[in-house]
Amino acid sequence: MINRAILLAAGSGERMGPKTEVRPKCLLRVGGRSIVGRAVAILAGYGIRSITVVDGSEGDRLRSALTSQFPPEWFEFVRNADYATTNNAWSLSLARRAEPESILLLDADVVFDREVIGLLLDDSHGNRLAIRSRGPVGEEEVKVTLGTDGRISDIGKHIAAERAAGESVGIAVFAPTFVRRLFSVLERRLRQKGGANEWYESAFVELIEGGEAIYPVDLKNFRAVEIDTPADLEQARGLFAPKV
Repeated sequence: MINRAILLAAGSGERMGPKTEVRPKCLLRVGGRSIVGRAVAILAGYGIRSITVVDGSEGDRLRSALTSQFPPEWFEFVRNADYATTNNAWSLSLARRAEPESILLLDADVVFDREVIGLLLDDSHGNRLAIRSRGPVGEEEVKVTLGTDGRISDIGKHIAAERAAGESVGIAVFAPTFVRRLFSVLERRLRQKGGANEWYESAFVELIEGGEAIYPVDLKNFRAVEIDTPADLEQARGLFAPKV
């Protein structure tokens, strides 16, 4: 059972150009509704209605949009006031609670088929990360390698495309014991020089090297698109266009 979802939505979406000057990237519309609205509706359909949203750029607009579409009691909002000078590891650290719990971690700029969440929830491993193994893997994408035991052995943009087993799509599920260690590692790393600019995958790698197991969950033929650029947005709008 998943106790809580954490949606990371603090980024300013600078690569999107004028499309995000007056709204968060996750409020851009794909398939007839906002990216984040679609994600929350999918989570709710699987019974996940305790959602921590870490916002930043145009955060008040995001909060208003979500609480006008869904019951406000579903949400806990956390503001990353330093969104312009930090990366997603910092945002994730702000979602820490006193007691560890199972979480579903989701980057709020990902458009995905509802079945992707079903695949993650049905997987029996304690810690699992959604990956796309089919199709081309770009050099700028967050990629993974696998060990002979099937576990993820490395994760990050530094992995050469030809070595990658696939790319991470920004959705994961973690068990309480892993969550406890994850937030401890994040806190320590963020105190180090340059730590504020880290991506949370660096903490994943440290935990993997320390013996924690994260398993891949392949999307198979289901779709997931991370929106980083206008080209990504147009691709997603084509893939998820409403059926006539």
